[in-house]
Amino acid sequence: MRVKLTKKIVESIIAEPATAVTKGRDVIAWDSEVPGFGVKVTPAGKRSYFVYYRTTSGQQRRPKIGEHGALTVDEARQIARQWMAQSAAGGDVSQERQSKRAAGTVEDLAKRYLADYAEPHKKPRSVQTDRANIENHVVPLIGSKAVKDVTRQDIDRLKVAIREGKSARTLEARKRGRRVIRGGEGIANRVVALVSKMFACAQEWGLREDNPATGIRKYREKRKDRFLDASEVGRLLEQLELAEATETTPIKAIVAIRVLLFTGMRYGEVMNLTWGMVDGNQMCFRLADSKTGSRIIPFGEHVNTALRLLQRTEASDLVFEGTNAGSPLSLRRPWYKIRAAAGIDAAATLHTLRHTFASWSVMGGLSLAQVGAMLGHKSTQTTLRYADHAVDALRSYNEQTGSRLASMSRPAGPIEEVKP
Repeated sequence: MRVKLTKKIVESIIAEPATAVTKGRDVIAWDSEVPGFGVKVTPAGKRSYFVYYRTTSGQQRRPKIGEHGALTVDEARQIARQWMAQSAAGGDVSQERQSKRAAGTVEDLAKRYLADYAEPHKKPRSVQTDRANIENHVVPLIGSKAVKDVTRQDIDRLKVAIREGKSARTLEARKRGRRVIRGGEGIANRVVALVSKMFACAQEWGLREDNPATGIRKYREKRKDRFLDASEVGRLLEQLELAEATETTPIKAIVAIRVLLFTGMRYGEVMNLTWGMVDGNQMCFRLADSKTGSRIIPFGEHVNTALRLLQRTEASDLVFEGTNAGSPLSLRRPWYKIRAAAGIDAAATLHTLRHTFASWSVMGGLSLAQVGAMLGHKSTQTTLRYADHAVDALRSYNEQTGSRLASMSRPAGPIEEVKP
């Protein structure tokens, strides 16, 4: 049936009701004023407007405009005209609407990012960090926003909110204790970088055309180059020896701290060491995978001696296994105890031991390239933070050479004439 649709006509249409034999049948009425515009009436009496068109490639589309009552006939007819005009210009309203629905919310995008990008392409530790930042900051602050509606201003507000601690809170830990979620400028920068990557993926997946996080200015962060000076290293080693002698700290924790100090390895690399990675003959660790790929990490007699204090068990292959079978030891409490006993301030973290190894390596005369190779730095830019120590070392060598040259001087006397 084709007639100019009006409110009276639309409300007078009655579909075939359902019976014990049939399920009923929808009735469709077409508008005579706008070709392709119509109304569908179900046996339950539900009335909805739609528009029918073909795409430039010949595909049939029949997107719903809206429900009768929520829209008047004239409003629905005007929308139908606009959609038909877009179709004539090569657009596809139905496909665009499907794409927007598929994009969903930022929380939906985050789930897809983790499943389709992070897990296949990033290291497990990086995936864990991304998941934590998404759960702790992204979802609470912008998770409910539609992907298509997120603006650059939203990302700026997200950055400020994290810096000001609006997503900071304390939660119960999964096993025991508590989890403290902190804000600050550093974590704000990390989250903005993560969100930028999420929206870059959204672009690749056709969920939106632009990336609202592109070009967001990051906060200037304070460099965390704290390292232990000579007296602090001395006190730390004394306390480790004392703890070993008095058995006040688990031997595994003492050995792990020594390995961190004498190799400059990352915390995760040490705590996830297996006995299969320990090559005692060649005195090196052979890591099949790390933050920067496979690595061979030589170690000296200090580490070799420390490792001999550990007893390998058949129950686990982990070198530093904790109280839970198959899980690594937690070093935080032993470190706090040893650190306090050594009179070292709380700014010195376990990661400080890595900085300590690197700093003293540079001050001992190794080049930045050599130190970068030992630490497993993927980028030379990362090692440049120790350039100041290299200058200090060179200045010391300069002083040594200068003193040696100065020692060659002799008391001033008459200058003998050199005869030709």
